Parts: sequence; structure tokens; C-alpha cells
Amino acid sequence: MSAANDIDTASASPVPASGLGGGLPSLAKLAPTVFWFLVAAILLVGQAGLLGLVFPAGALAVGALLVARDPARFVAFTWWLWFLTPEIRRLVDFQSGWSSISPVMVTPFLVGALTWGTLAAYLPMLRYRAYVGFAPVIAGLLYAYAVGIAQAGAAAATFGLLNWLVPVTLGIYVAFHWPLYPEMRDAVLRAFVLGLVVVGGYGLIQYFVMPPWDARWLVDVGMTNQGDPLPMRVRVFSTLNSSGPLAFLLITGLALLPAARGPLVPLAGALALASLLLSLVRAAWLGGLFAFAWLLLTMPGRHRLRLLAFGAALLVAALPLLAVPRINDAIMARFDSLNSMENDRSYQERQEFYGRFLAQALTEVAGAGLGTVDTATKLSNDGQLGVMAYFDSGVMRVPYELGWFGTLGYVGGIVVLLVVLLRRGGAPPDPAARCCEAVVLTMLACMVFEHTLVKVTGVGFWFFLGLGLAAKTHGLAMRGVR
Repeated sequence: MSAANDIDTASASPVPASGLGGGLPSLAKLAPTVFWFLVAAILLVGQAGLLGLVFPAGALAVGALLVARDPARFVAFTWWLWFLTPEIRRLVDFQSGWSSISPVMVTPFLVGALTWGTLAAYLPMLRYRAYVGFAPVIAGLLYAYAVGIAQAGAAAATFGLLNWLVPVTLGIYVAFHWPLYPEMRDAVLRAFVLGLVVVGGYGLIQYFVMPPWDARWLVDVGMTNQGDPLPMRVRVFSTLNSSGPLAFLLITGLALLPAARGPLVPLAGALALASLLLSLVRAAWLGGLFAFAWLLLTMPGRHRLRLLAFGAALLVAALPLLAVPRINDAIMARFDSLNSMENDRSYQERQEFYGRFLAQALTEVAGAGLGTVDTATKLSNDGQLGVMAYFDSGVMRVPYELGWFGTLGYVGGIVVLLVVLLRRGGAPPDPAARCCEAVVLTMLACMVFEHTLVKVTGVGFWFFLGLGLAAKTHGLAMRGVR
């Protein structure tokens, strides 16, 4: 498959190169700001119970306004939902009472699913070489969804489908809108720079202060692996659900910062690194080192010096944090455990799980189906997590849930898409595209630790896979390759 084929087949993109922003009503431009102002106002007056309806309905209204008219604002708004929704849920629970099933939490998935409607008209584009890998991925998931309905019921299987499919279709949405790549790239970089300031900064507040709504939530859900709900005794999870998703979100943001510009970039990097360290997630630390190494190897020459300077500045910024004895001891203990894994309880439990479950996962020919693992089990177990709720390994979860047929389509499609993404061809070097590659490969490498291709980490993988494909196609188009 040649670079020329990539650009020719992609030329049937659903949007014109000039974009869709022209003539957009001012209401659409202001809609995200109005939405977040309304959410904040409801919280400040102590009426958070209203957000059980207002938050998902308002977000859907904003998403519907933007999804077909302004893709750049739509994707930025979507990312803000992933950043903040779990914290909104905790504030709602704190003011109106805890519930094991919250309609607030499904909001990012519902807004992401709006892409299904806009993409439906362009499904024939999946036959083109640049996008063909998405087709077997979707086929594999739909197969597992059918199995999941039979095994866990329609509600649990549908929620499982949202977890798996929404990240994929967000990636397709971005890839199909390649003529708008510069606008989408800039909108997402701005969202991540400010997002890292908010998420990273709140992580420090959480660690040193521990807001009561976060403490109450830890007690309600009984998440003992996050430490104690007390200042300086918790593993930071900031505005996310737990330290794992937070850490992978932060390394995604840190991998993007070398392509970002603006006065907030150094602050965003410093706050993100601080919260990443305080999350104590070793898999994400290793993933961050991998992302940095990839960028160092693939960035255009003049950008490598900037990358090295950026990395050195982040290390210097972390020194005040490491100067606090309690913090230094906790972080160094986690680093030291990497050198003595045989004595590490977490490693031993993971190794035992692999040994016990590997044969079952690989011999699940039909597959357990979507909805039989993770939080979706609440919908088939009277609001309580099922026996398969905690499933550390993405490598084993894919064949277990999808079965042989679903796994063949899902994994085969990913391989095809990665070949397109990583083939250099004739596209000009783009620092943002290299950052997208770093995110994609890092999330994929971390599958041995977590299932990083679903939910918020999955959005990171699939979204930046789509954005990387859009960058490649846009670069070839601008160069005039035919």
C-alpha cells in the first residue's frame, strides 16, 4: 500500500478542506462554556441532585450541536467530559447521597456515541485502505456484543459495548475529518494543556488536603487499594475514578506537550508530573519512559533538543516534591520495587492471576461476551460488582471477552491500522503526529498491565490513532501526493 493510495482513498472525506466552522452560530461556539457554567452554578447552590438529569442531557445537547458542525470543538468538549465527569459524580453523590449506579458516569460515552450517527452515512469509506482496519475491529466488537446479550443481558452488554466501541468510533470520527486536522490538533492540544493544569493541580490538592467528597467516595466504594482517605495517605486519583486511569491520562498529556505551545505548557507539565508520581502507578511510569524514548527517536531533529530541555525542566520541577520526606519515601519505595519484583505483592498477585487464568482466557472460543467483565457487571448483578469485575490484564481480557472470532477481527484491525500509521511515506514530519504515535504505542505496550483500549485510556489510544492517521493524510494532501 503506497502513500499515494492513502491520500487517494482518503480524498472522499465527509468534510471539505475549508472546514465547517464558517457561519457557525455563536450559540454553538458558546455552548460548552455555558454548559460548564451551568454545572458549576448548580453545584455551588447545593442542588447537585439535579445534575443526575441535567449533566447528561445538557452534555448531549451540546454534543449534538457540535458533532456535525464543529468537529474541533466537539472533540475538545468530549475530552473535558472525560477529564471531569468522575469528579462531578462524586460531588453529586456528596450532596445528594451515594448510588452504586450513576447516570452522570455514562455521559462521556453517550456524547461519544453521537459520532455513530454522523459516521453512519460514511461507512462505505471503511473500504478504503487508509481506514479498512476499522472494519474488522467493529465486526469483532459487534460479535462479542451479541454473545454478551446472551450471557449477561442487554443492559450489561450495551454498557460494555459503549466502553469498547465509543473509543473506536471517536478515532474513526477524527480520521474521517482529516481536512480539519490542524483545527482538531490545536483544539485538543489546548484542551490537554489546560486539562493537565486542572487535573494535575487538583491532584496535589487532593493529596495534601483530601476534599471531603473524595474521602466520602473512597469510603462508599471501599476502594482500599487507593490508600486511606486522608491527606498524604492516599494514592492520587484527582478528577478520575482511580489512580490507574489518572496516571495513563497524565502520560497521554505529557506525551502531547512537546507539540503544544503557550505560557501554560511548563505549568501543565510540572503539575501533571507531580500528580503522576503521587499516583504511584508503576506501569504508567514505565509507559511514560517508553513514550519519551519513542519521541526522542522519532521527533524531527530540531525538536529533539526542545524535548530534552522539556524533560530536564520537568525533572527539576519534581525536586521540591521529592524533598518532602514522606513523599520521597513513598515514591522511592515504588521505584525500588521495580528492582525486586519477586518480593512485590502486586507483582506476585498478577503473576498468579496470569498462571491461573491464561489457559481459560485463550481457550474461550466463543468468548464470554461484552458486559461480563468490569463495572458493566453491576447491571446484571443487582448493582454489585460481579466476580469478574477486577481484570488487570488487557492481553487476557481481549480473548476472554471477544472470543477467537472477535479477537481475530479486533487485533487484526489494530495491526492493519498501525501499519498505516507508522509507515512514514511521503508525509512531512509533524511533531504532533509523532506525539500521537507515542501515545498509541504506549497504551498498547501497557496492555500487559491494564486493559488500556477501553474507557478513558481507550479513548487515548483510539482517538490519537485516528488523529495520527488524519495527520498523515492531511500532510500528504498538502504535499500534493497523488
